[in-house]
This record gives sequence, C-alpha cells and structure tokens, in this order.
Amino acid sequence: MLCNAYLLEGAMSGRTLPLGEVAHIVGQSTDPRSPRGADPMEKALRDDADNLMLLCAQQHMEIDAKAALDVFTVEWLRGVKQEHEDRVRHLTALGPERATTVVRMVGSVHGNSVELSRETAAKAVTAGHRFPLYLESYTRHGVEIDLRHTPGEQAAAAWDAEPAAEASRHYYRQATKVIDDVVQNRLRPGIECDSVQHVSVFGFARLPLLVYLGSLLDDTVPTDVFQRHRHEQSWVWPAESGPVTEFAAHPVQTGPDGDEAVVVVNVSGVIAPYEIPQELSALRRYEVSPVGAQAGPDILRCRASLRRLEETVRMLLARLEREAKSLRRLHVLPAVPLSAAVALGRAHHPQVHPQLVIYERLAGSYVPTLEVGQVRS
Repeated sequence: MLCNAYLLEGAMSGRTLPLGEVAHIVGQSTDPRSPRGADPMEKALRDDADNLMLLCAQQHMEIDAKAALDVFTVEWLRGVKQEHEDRVRHLTALGPERATTVVRMVGSVHGNSVELSRETAAKAVTAGHRFPLYLESYTRHGVEIDLRHTPGEQAAAAWDAEPAAEASRHYYRQATKVIDDVVQNRLRPGIECDSVQHVSVFGFARLPLLVYLGSLLDDTVPTDVFQRHRHEQSWVWPAESGPVTEFAAHPVQTGPDGDEAVVVVNVSGVIAPYEIPQELSALRRYEVSPVGAQAGPDILRCRASLRRLEETVRMLLARLEREAKSLRRLHVLPAVPLSAAVALGRAHHPQVHPQLVIYERLAGSYVPTLEVGQVRS
C-alpha cells in the first residue's frame, strides 16, 4: 500500500506469488513490544479490517521498527490507508473505456532531469478520471522511453556552454532510434491488436525530441498530453474551471514564394526578430502566439489551453497547404512548454505537410537540430 508494489508476482521468478503481509495500525496486543499497541483502541477491534493494512515485507518491517514509531504513528497510517482506499474506490468505479496506456519519455533539459515515475504518471492520469493500463508485455510500467543513457546525453547538457554541431546531430540520431524502437515494438503492436485504445503522454526531454515523439502519435488513437506545472511541481492538470488561453497564427513577414518558410512559436517565451538565424531572415515568416495574454512558462494552465494551441497549429498547417503548395520545408523555432512540443509534433502529418526542421537554442543562437518528416517532392 505504501510503496505501490505489485504483491502477487515475484520480481525474479515472474510467477504468481502471495507476497503481501497483513500489518496492524494499532498493535494487535497491548504488550509494550507490540508497535503502537499502547493506543486506547479496544482489543476486540484490533483485528478488524479498519485496523489492517496490506504491505510488502520491507515496508511492514519499517513501519514496525522501534526507531521509526515516531514517524509511523497511528494517525499517519490511518490517513495513508484512507487515501489509498479512496483511490481504489475511484479507480474501480471507472469502466474499461476509461483505461489509458501511459507513455513516458524521460531525458534531460539543459542538464536537468525530473522525477517522472510510474506512480507520478498514475496520479496525474487518475486525477483526470482515467486509470493506467499496464499490460503484461509492458512489465506493468506502461511504455517507457528512457533517453538518460543514450550516447551523448551527458554531453548534450553542455551544449549551451559549448556548441558542438556534429555531437548534437549524433546525439539526436541515437535518441530518435531509441524513440522509434519503443514506439514501433511496444506501442504500435498494442494499437494494432486493439489493446491500446487511449494514450496518455508524459515527456521531459529536449524540445526537438518531444516534437519527434508527437509526430509518431497520430490521430488513430485518442491521446492526452500532460504538462509539468512549475508552481505546483506536479503533472496533474488543474481543474478545467480556469481561464482558457486562445492562440492565433499570422504572417509577420512576406518573402519569396519559394519552397521554405519559417514558423516562430512564442508560447513559453518570445523569440525576438533579431534572434532569427541570418540564413532564414529573408524567408516568409509566420508566428503563433497567445491572444490577450503574455507568453510565459506557465501559460498552459489547463488542458483546454493546450488543445487550443494544437488546433491553431493545425489550422496554420492547413492554411499553408492551401496557399503555399510549393512549400517543402518549414523551419520551426519553438519557445514552448514541453507538452506543447508534443502537440506540435502531433499536428504534423508527414504525408501532407512540409518537412519540419526543428531549431534549438544552443549557446545563445538558434540552430537546426532535428528534421521531422520527409522533404516533399
């Protein structure tokens, strides 16, 4: 209950085994050696379900350790038990149509990583009235894309201090291979056999990789994308009662009717015109930005705001498809939250839209780091 360990399967043997232990909140007896046994609870009530918890052996030993009794008090254990039971009641009230397959991608951003465990994702998912479906083939951890040990990941943390174009290209080649492998060999088979009917995406990695992941998550399966909120230090979307931010896309610079254009996405910050790379300065340029609000890191305060942003990007791509049929490449400079990068990738259709060239700010300059989709012929 405390560690959320699965107590019906051995981690080493993989066999079904009863590994849980029944623990008493108030000790079974009033003997001084009985943990928390001095509580005034009647002895006849001490074996009732209300006074029992199911724990793994290690947690059982820890809560009953004499040196830790001041931490694991009766009041604390009752509160944890109540919270767990409320969560179970909530989950069991959800029908099978509320199941979701969790996809977690974990890397580093500017040398920093973040806690994004299975339990963290499960909490965010259940807050949205769904429950995580951990299939046997997914080892009960959902679909995890771990980039932290990708060759070049540690060096990537230093790119801001020392540009290394070739090293960055090598890193992104390796990272996209990891993403491709997990999506093609773990997520896709589940979709094809109808085991995966809804997806919940959690991503903490460099923006170009999040865009790339989003591009692999097409519209064939309903998908929710989650955002890490700085203020709350949480992945739970706040209630939908707050204000919804609208977004708009508009041209900011005319240019030759060639096969390339630029899209600047100002959501979590603003990319100034002088920051546009010199080689892009003469191209047609479009901008996506919030309406009636300032760009900032916490602008996506509710799920509806993210949906509005994705809709705006889709409408821009559709407009370009109608009005600029010669376009073959879009240079994208994103100043966006992590969830918006995934949404940006999801809005792109590789068979319909121009190739996206995703830029990243390295050593104070925006440089192309990753291409999404193929150049149209």
